[in-house]
Amino acid sequence: MSTELSHGLKQALEIMLSGRTLTSREALEIGLIDELTEHDALSRATELGREFIERNGNSALAQVFAAHRQSQAAQETPRPFPEALLQDADIARLISQLEHSGRGDAVEKILNAVRTGYELGLTQGSTAEAAAFAEAVVDKSGGKAGIEAFLEKRSKPLPPRPWTSRPGGLPEESELLKSGALLPSDAPFYAGITRLPTYQYAMAITRDAATGEASQGDPIKAEKKIIVPVPAPSPNEVLLYMLTSEVNFNDIWAITGIPVSQVDNTDKDIYITGSGGLALIAAVGSEVLREGRLKVADMVTVYSGQSNLLSPAAGLDPMFEGFKIQGYETGDGSHQQFMIAQAPQCHKKPQDLTLEAAGSYILNLGTVFRALFTTLEIQQGKRIFIEGAATGTGMEALKVSVKQGLHATGLVSNADRAASIKALGAMGTINRTEKKYETLFEKVPEKKNEWKKWEKSGEALMKTFKQQNGGKLADYVISHAGETSFPRSFQLLAAGGTLAFYGASGGYHFTFIGKKGKATPDEMLTRIRLRANEAVLTYYGTSVDKSGIVDSEGLEIIETLRERKARIVVVCYTNAQKEFVGSLGFGDAVKGIVSLEALSERLQEDFQWPQTMSPLPDPRKETEAFKTAVQAFNDKVFKPIGGEVGKSLRSPDNPRGYPDAVFERAGHDALSVSATIVKPFTGRIVYSEDLGGIRQSFYAPQVWMRQRRIYMPTAGIFGTHLCNAYEVTVMNDMIDAGIFEITDPLVASFEGLPQAHQEMWENKHKAGNYVCNHALPVLGLKTKEELYQAWSVKK
Repeated sequence: MSTELSHGLKQALEIMLSGRTLTSREALEIGLIDELTEHDALSRATELGREFIERNGNSALAQVFAAHRQSQAAQETPRPFPEALLQDADIARLISQLEHSGRGDAVEKILNAVRTGYELGLTQGSTAEAAAFAEAVVDKSGGKAGIEAFLEKRSKPLPPRPWTSRPGGLPEESELLKSGALLPSDAPFYAGITRLPTYQYAMAITRDAATGEASQGDPIKAEKKIIVPVPAPSPNEVLLYMLTSEVNFNDIWAITGIPVSQVDNTDKDIYITGSGGLALIAAVGSEVLREGRLKVADMVTVYSGQSNLLSPAAGLDPMFEGFKIQGYETGDGSHQQFMIAQAPQCHKKPQDLTLEAAGSYILNLGTVFRALFTTLEIQQGKRIFIEGAATGTGMEALKVSVKQGLHATGLVSNADRAASIKALGAMGTINRTEKKYETLFEKVPEKKNEWKKWEKSGEALMKTFKQQNGGKLADYVISHAGETSFPRSFQLLAAGGTLAFYGASGGYHFTFIGKKGKATPDEMLTRIRLRANEAVLTYYGTSVDKSGIVDSEGLEIIETLRERKARIVVVCYTNAQKEFVGSLGFGDAVKGIVSLEALSERLQEDFQWPQTMSPLPDPRKETEAFKTAVQAFNDKVFKPIGGEVGKSLRSPDNPRGYPDAVFERAGHDALSVSATIVKPFTGRIVYSEDLGGIRQSFYAPQVWMRQRRIYMPTAGIFGTHLCNAYEVTVMNDMIDAGIFEITDPLVASFEGLPQAHQEMWENKHKAGNYVCNHALPVLGLKTKEELYQAWSVKK
């Protein structure tokens, strides 16, 4: 067999066995496609077809067809299969990994089909492939199970691609450094003058070459310094030389894989964390160049939010259209020397900040900015309670609140921290470790007969808060500490108050006791600004009369929604309730009626309507059990009910049929379902009934990461998450005006990044704010000119 043929067979086997996607450039290089176009593919295909017809077959397309027919004819010639190829190191690695992940049967089918094609010709090989594919698809333990696992993102890992990175220390590294193809991690880089290298250093999570498993876990072990290629920017992007990178808990969640493995949500073998920093622009895309706002050699602060820039929804808020936090959700973050960013991520540096401070603050302070000014819309003179007020985002929220004229009270963990926030201007402090509070901070018990006792035990906390705040409770709460702090923070809300939260570092199973007060359905729909033709899910059957059928409050909600011209789906508890609602003549307004009883009868064990959200295992101590519990909720609760509701609400701009709002009910605890099913980012959950003394529960990430909002007659719980690019510009102007003060960060070296992450993971961090230094020769510099001068004298 010729060398060329052997190489082609190896490439084909690698593609089939790996199961990994190919880029268009890779496909061109190996001959799977014949041409790439920089313009519209359909227009180019039409052009080639027109040329083929007009030239009577004498065209580029005709030549490709001829070569293809010739190749097919050649492949009908039987030849011995080169069994030795299976011992090739790359092929053997793929086979071993697939067998390790339980895909041995698939390997056998692939090899048998290829072997048949070689030994008996392409036609018989294709026939064998079709038969093997059909057999696999109908096999319950094979194709069906595999497709289901793939769609639900719980497949075993695929084999990693051939490595394009080298762990530091290999002989090739010195050659790359010597040739200039790789720069030292702290190298000076004069943008526009220094030659762009081909490779770069990065701190990353990688997949094991043998098993495909991601190296997630303790940062000190999981995060490695490796060498990767330097990417090139597309038209709307820039290439940045990172001077510093932000260090925050998003890194920790990505590295540890808690609460979900972001690595498994991508097709990446190398996952680079890091969300934001300070950089020099090294190269710009064509559209960035045309716009003219950014140019090579500009020094910029880097915001980490990315979105679909050309979507119409970006006009409402870029965070509502394909929003992701770079590094945490994308795996191409700022803990590398050169990073690709969208143009709106780049902002002017606040003038008076040191370079290390300028590269440390946007994610944390941006989160606080949006929470206070966009989500809560704070007003001077109001009272605010802030969790974790002595460190991180809690401290930043406290400082901003004080400067904005709010009366701030902070939750802390010791007397020293209480004194520190007093020095920052806090009006009050609550030390959760004091003896009188030591048993208070816990979730609301699940048993109904324990709710009043739990609520009453919090009166001591409320008394302390009132004593420090003129006898009043909090108008606003900033929460981020997790499931044991959240219920008490909500309890501290005054009537009409709002709690905003953007994290849950101590657990994700949120519970709270509702507050007294009710409103009419119409009043609440006005509050959430419901528009005509919006899709609304509402529940029926939570407060029925003796017949078990008539739910007066439920009927009023449906009628109010009909009058407001909403598109309605009603979820009933019983078949009889469904028949009754369907007989009332609501007309086309009710697009669908779902019976939980019928759904349970049809799906049996595959559907479990929750009485409340089940407690979750500790994600740190029982990581796999935690992930299994979350997956079980998705599989047996969300997907069945979401599928039924979605059937009636799907539209071209809402293909999954998410409701724009959910009208919730006080008579049950289904908030965990509603918080998952309502539309992300713009979705609202609304109650009108009195929730006083009633326990509710939900899964925190579904509210804060998707920025969903929960409206109650006398309180609100609003999820909030980072900020948009425009908010960064406003925030930077406020920094220049002295309204915001940036806390000096603790500076970690590039090589010391895993240790800094480990300290944060173990809650042993030595400062409230970290930054990773890539290429600053000294600290305290403030301008690009000072940086260049310091580089010029660096030994």
